Amino acid sequence: MRPDGDGRRRARANVQSVGEESAMSRAAGHHRGTAETLAIELDKVVVEYESWTYEGRRRKVERRRALDGVSIGFACGEIVGIDGPNGSGKSTLLRTICGIHVPVCGEVLVYGKKPDIFDSGFKRRIGYASSRRTALMLDLPLADSFALHCELYGVDKHEWWERVETLSSRLDLEALVSRPPREYSQGQRARAELGLVLLHKPDLVFLDEATEALDLEYLPRTLALFREMSAEGATIFVISHRRDDLECADRLVTVEAGKVVRDERI
Repeated sequence: MRPDGDGRRRARANVQSVGEESAMSRAAGHHRGTAETLAIELDKVVVEYESWTYEGRRRKVERRRALDGVSIGFACGEIVGIDGPNGSGKSTLLRTICGIHVPVCGEVLVYGKKPDIFDSGFKRRIGYASSRRTALMLDLPLADSFALHCELYGVDKHEWWERVETLSSRLDLEALVSRPPREYSQGQRARAELGLVLLHKPDLVFLDEATEALDLEYLPRTLALFREMSAEGATIFVISHRRDDLECADRLVTVEAGKVVRDERI
C-alpha cells in the first residue's frame, strides 16, 4: 500500500525551508549550492533486520527496527552531516537511500524514482565510501584502481586521466598514484578512497565515516572540494563522529534508535 501524504508533506516543507534559507544565504553572498530542487524523499520508512538465537535446537527469530518511520527530504546541492550513537541507524539510512536496503514499509524516492542498486544508470549517479570496507585494489598501484573504476562507471577514456590528475592535485595524491594502497598510511588511504569515489562525478555522495581517518592538515582542502561539488548540484552526506568533518555541512541530522531526532541548519 502506498503511504499517505503526511510524511511526504513534512519532507517537502522541510526542503522548502532549506531552499528559502539557501536563497537568503546566496543573497547575503554565501553560496551553498542549489538547494531548491528535491533530490531524495523518505516517507514513513521502516527498515528491519533479522537476528537469530538458539534455545537448544530451536531457532528464535527476532526482528529489530533499524529505521523506524523516518520521513525526511534532502535537496540537490545540500551537504548533510549525520551524527548519532553507534548502532543508531545512520549507515542504514544511507544504504536505504542507495537501494541496498529495501524498506518493509514506507517509500524512498531518489530523483522521483525508487532506488535500485542493480540499475547501472542509477549506480553511476552514486559515490559511496565507508571506513569499514575498501574499493581499492590494495596490492596494485592506485592508478589501476582508478582505471578500473572509470571503466566500470563509464567514464569517457578521453576524460578519465584528466579527472585523475585534477583529483590527485586537489587531494595530494600525485606521489601515491604509482604505489599500491597497502603501503599507505591510514590518512593516505582515506584520501585515495575519496579520490576513487569522486572520480566519476557522482550526483549523490555518501561518506560513511570515510573522512575520519583524514589527516587534519588535508581536511580544509577536502571540505573546500565538497563545497565546490555542492555548488554544482551534488548532494553530499557525511557521517562522522569528528566534529571538524561536519564544518562544511548545511544541515545536521541526528539519528537515535532508528529515528531522526534532530534536523537543523548549522
